[in-house]
Amino acid sequence: MKKIQKFVFPVLLLLLLLGFFWQTRRPETHKTVQAKVIDRIPVSVARVSKAAVRDSFSITGTVEAFREADIFSESAGILRRVSAEPGEQKKAGETLLILDNELASARQKKAEAHFRQAKRDVDRYRTLYKEGAVALSAYETVQLQREEAEAEFVAADRKYNDTRVKAPFSGVVTSRLVEQGELVHEGMKVVHIVDMSRVKIIIFVPEREMKRFVDGTSLTVTSDLYPGEIFSGKVTSVSDKSGRDHTYRIEVLLQNTGKASFRSGMFARVLSSGEGERQLVLVPRVALVSGIRNPELFVVRRGKAYLKSFLAGVELQKHLEVLGGLAPGDSVVTSGQNELHDGADVLVIDQQKNSARP
Repeated sequence: MKKIQKFVFPVLLLLLLLGFFWQTRRPETHKTVQAKVIDRIPVSVARVSKAAVRDSFSITGTVEAFREADIFSESAGILRRVSAEPGEQKKAGETLLILDNELASARQKKAEAHFRQAKRDVDRYRTLYKEGAVALSAYETVQLQREEAEAEFVAADRKYNDTRVKAPFSGVVTSRLVEQGELVHEGMKVVHIVDMSRVKIIIFVPEREMKRFVDGTSLTVTSDLYPGEIFSGKVTSVSDKSGRDHTYRIEVLLQNTGKASFRSGMFARVLSSGEGERQLVLVPRVALVSGIRNPELFVVRRGKAYLKSFLAGVELQKHLEVLGGLAPGDSVVTSGQNELHDGADVLVIDQQKNSARP
């Protein structure tokens, strides 16, 4: 009996120790599982889908003035009169500034008098030469003197006219850099003027869409500033060389008259409509984590988010066309991207329904 007791007691003690160890380990295991769940980043996802869209193209461009110029003074002197204020409309050839022209006027009058005298001398010597009263060499000498006098008069007249700074074309004065009484130097920038009667919309078009933009093609233009307004533009310039991103610079000319007018630096949307419909693979624009030129997004696969780049096509309001890198049915993250890194564990809390209707 004593031998049995000696054998049972160590066994019971061992079972008690094992039970105690098991009880202490269970909470740790629960905590580990709970920690793993907490480490997963909650995200919303949507699926890459297919949709039938009309064959059209929309791109946003920047509005520029039809022409603009920095105007420089071609003469030096004190600024006597100012006739150009910012925002003022000026016609081509209209005087903007007048510099001190007293000396230039005196030189012009002197050169003009010399020129008139030289012409009279030529007329007199011509008559004398015909009568044989003077030699041919004397007649040729006065002819040369007349030509020199004419050149001096042209130069003096130009110098006098340069004291008046004039508008090279009709437009609006945007800035004046000098004030009355200020000393102006030759070659000094004094005024900036822009012609906004027409505007150029500068767009950069990918090579696959170049066939839409041929010189003379009529296009529709809209602006968020004037909702409901539709403008008509025409392609006037197409670059023969692309940039590093394989886009081409195109200018669309637009008449800029009426109440709904554009200003330089505004944004405008150029639309090109095609015929018929085609099937496109689309991805929500909100899924992007980088710019449209190098688009990237997170794709969810088996509970992990992977950063993936893809080739984007045309912009269709809230969606982008997918030309490569993604397939219909792929789940992409549309909310929570800022917390993610490549290969991060995620918890999908919202599966957005397919709503690709561009």
